[in-house]
Amino acid sequence: MDEIKQIKAVVFKNIKSITKIVFISCFVIFIYTYFIAEKTYISTSNLFVSGEQSSSVSELKTLAMQFGVSSPLSGFGKFNFDSPDLIAELTTSRDALYPLLNSEFLIKNEIKTLKDHLEQGDEKHIAVSFKKLKRNIGISIDKRSGIISYSIISNDPQLSFDINNKLIEIVNQRYIDIKKSQTTSKREFISERLISFESQLKESEEEIKNFKELNRFYNTSPELTLELNTLSRNNRVIEQMYILLKEQLETTKIEEVENAEPLIIIDKPNIPHKKYSPSTSSNLIYTFLLSTIFSILYYNNREKKLV
Repeated sequence: MDEIKQIKAVVFKNIKSITKIVFISCFVIFIYTYFIAEKTYISTSNLFVSGEQSSSVSELKTLAMQFGVSSPLSGFGKFNFDSPDLIAELTTSRDALYPLLNSEFLIKNEIKTLKDHLEQGDEKHIAVSFKKLKRNIGISIDKRSGIISYSIISNDPQLSFDINNKLIEIVNQRYIDIKKSQTTSKREFISERLISFESQLKESEEEIKNFKELNRFYNTSPELTLELNTLSRNNRVIEQMYILLKEQLETTKIEEVENAEPLIIIDKPNIPHKKYSPSTSSNLIYTFLLSTIFSILYYNNREKKLV
């Protein structure tokens, strides 16, 4: 209690000096924040990944599992190419950011690459620029809706907007290339399996035909009827797999020629009108509090030493 009274007495005694210190500190921070410190701006955008796995693929896998047949498409189910997490990883990968670094932008009335803009002093290496750019790209994913949010930070509002636009364009194109590569591989694999099932189907049909020719009165024999039922059941499985493969092959051919952009832009990149940092108001509040506390502690310690 005595300590609090002593601090109050120190404050009242040195109120002018404390006020002067706080005022000067806040004034210096205001000048630095508002006029000297480098300002940064943030451009945001929201995206959504379109597309989902074909129903015929799911049907084919279900049928294959039901009859114990190895599905030729089982390998493609290990990766979800429509996952927002894939887009997030792709966005910060070298495949996306290196082309972005080598892209030209209008920066302070001068056209130059982003790599040249980010380079400082002797740090003229693309790996250094890559790290700097990666730190200025923020990505968040809403797990419930699957919406991907981009936030691009730079020292120029127009540049933040341009980088955001260019990044979406690069990621979109790279994603299309990946999907096309996957679809082409799938088509080639389906074509190979289709030839195999077509051969099996012919052999199965020929086997049933020969069986009926050799056993014209199979209806009178339970054993022959059971054998024919087994042959017919195997033939139906192969036939259904063959039909589904034919359908999937046609679907894959259509997917190969589709030119739709997989990334749906919900909120387009914005041109930021207010700076992101440094925050003048926050800096002034922190400076006011810290300078007040330290000045009070200083005069309080000084009074104790005089005593």
